[in-house]
Amino acid sequence: MHSSYLGIDFGTSNCTAGRLSQSAQPELLALEAGSAYLSSALYLPWPDSYDIEDDSQKKPSLAQLLRQPQMALLGQAAHDRYSTDPLGGIFIRSPKSMLGSRLNPLQTQLYQQVCGLMLSHIHQCADQSSQQHAEFAVIGRPVHFQGIDGADGDARAETLLRAAAASAGFREVQFAYEPVAAAVEYERTLTSEQLVLVVDIGGGTSDISLIRLGPSRAHQADRSADLLSHAGRRLGGVDMDIKLAIYGLMPLLGRGSLAQNGKPLPSALFSDAVNIIDIYAQEQFYQSATAKEISKLLEIAAAPAQVALLQTLYQQHLSYYLVQQAEQAKISLATAAQVQVNLDRLQPSLGTVLDNAMLDHALYVEMNSLRGLISDCLAAAGVIPDQIFLTGGASAASGVKRQLQQLLPDVPLIAGDRFGSVGKGLCTLAALHFA
Repeated sequence: MHSSYLGIDFGTSNCTAGRLSQSAQPELLALEAGSAYLSSALYLPWPDSYDIEDDSQKKPSLAQLLRQPQMALLGQAAHDRYSTDPLGGIFIRSPKSMLGSRLNPLQTQLYQQVCGLMLSHIHQCADQSSQQHAEFAVIGRPVHFQGIDGADGDARAETLLRAAAASAGFREVQFAYEPVAAAVEYERTLTSEQLVLVVDIGGGTSDISLIRLGPSRAHQADRSADLLSHAGRRLGGVDMDIKLAIYGLMPLLGRGSLAQNGKPLPSALFSDAVNIIDIYAQEQFYQSATAKEISKLLEIAAAPAQVALLQTLYQQHLSYYLVQQAEQAKISLATAAQVQVNLDRLQPSLGTVLDNAMLDHALYVEMNSLRGLISDCLAAAGVIPDQIFLTGGASAASGVKRQLQQLLPDVPLIAGDRFGSVGKGLCTLAALHFA
């Protein structure tokens, strides 16, 4: 078995990559600081020639910054730099979330370059770990990237990722459904044939698959005959974080408050501020036109002190900070009834308490959509699974288990490796394709 292949989980929140060891065990590579997980984040600092305090200077565009890819910081280094210097560049998180969208040619090029930077880092780590050039890869993909244009959107996403992988040095790329990869990893633990409902809720997408698994099937590269049904859409942990930020934290910044005439303030800016999924939207939010819009809100607001915090968020580039606090609250609420959220970077002693009732309110639409996906998958297969296998970083949300228990109360629920199952399964599938 040669080692010039990789299985790559190019995730919305984190990436993993690996191959099978000599003993045929999935082995994830160290992608940063000894960790197998590379946070899907980049930080592109302003060039030395740009002075943010000089209003006469035009702010460099994302396209201009990407012309110097050697300056980019990835993963935890990007998070650390953003935390200490949010005004010193552009912070990008979760580029996968927009793949498959209706991007114009410039946006397509930008996302391709961003994805290429991350895949280049993964490729370099693989080469260093084995001292052998990694030429081939199986990259995981959701059932549907966006769902806007169905198969056409999925084809656009695959085309973009293929081009990004080629720029990173991969000669041939295959794609595999992420829930099938998770199922292949779970299959390693089975001693008999089972019908398994795989519920994979990652950072950007929710994928539901009903698949036949068992030891006699484990060496097949093509599992399409075993995949009885699947359903998916762009609905994941980052979407949940944004919704919790909007409903749970943005009221502190004036969302839902009134204008002096007694009418609610326009809400669009409050949502735009935390739309971290869309790189282009974030770039637009931090243009000078937004400062003028916030100033108008301050003039008409009945509680201008709250809206002033939105102005602080804009001035200090704290969009990701706010969503990060929402994310930590969501994680804590998986095991606690309520959690204190502190927003000291916006204002000393600013904070609020979030509880599961607020989480359920914020995620009402998302949980209903998830219930619909599960129901659609079960209806298409026409059978009840023997087991439910739960994976993906956002699968720990309490509402997820509640939906499954309501729909399938008598089916055992098994929690897998939330962050590693897909990547490990892709190692196996890559070996079957390329080894």
